[in-house]
Amino acid sequence: MSSTGKPGEDREAGGTARGRAPYPPGRHIGALLERLARGVAITGGVLLVGVVLMTVTSVLGRYLFNAPIPGDYELTELACGIAVFAFFPYCHARSGNIVVEFFTGRLPPRHKTALGTLHSIAFTLVASLITWRLFVGGVHKLEDGETTLFLGIPIHWAYFSALLGAGLLTAICVLVVYRHVRALKR
Repeated sequence: MSSTGKPGEDREAGGTARGRAPYPPGRHIGALLERLARGVAITGGVLLVGVVLMTVTSVLGRYLFNAPIPGDYELTELACGIAVFAFFPYCHARSGNIVVEFFTGRLPPRHKTALGTLHSIAFTLVASLITWRLFVGGVHKLEDGETTLFLGIPIHWAYFSALLGAGLLTAICVLVVYRHVRALKR
């Protein structure tokens, strides 16, 4: 037996000394999805920092040397669209969406949980619709061979890159619904 974690906790092959799994069912998947969402959000942030640096370089090049970065607005447009979808999953996983509790602020906790469950179900449906439409749009752009005007970047790359974030958002939404339903059962 090896001892890891807090003193007195013996763990062996993923279980505890009493034989229980370290996570309740579904929690391990939830932790994995949240770590993935965090990584995707960080990647989106790095992408936006790159866009900012490119824009500064292009503006300075335009004014100082009359040589802007060609197609900088095309790159900005594509990167910002991808970054937005990179941030959605982490925001939802961390309950970072804006909630206005003007009418529901004084409801009992159980009623708030029920409303949260309905909201999460609706949001899951919307996220699923967005994911599906991004996939369909990406396939159409791939088949059409559409590219950006100046740089000739295939548009479907942006669709499929954003699709990764939208798909992860849908998975996070399902996880949040699962958590709400479990909270209602208590």
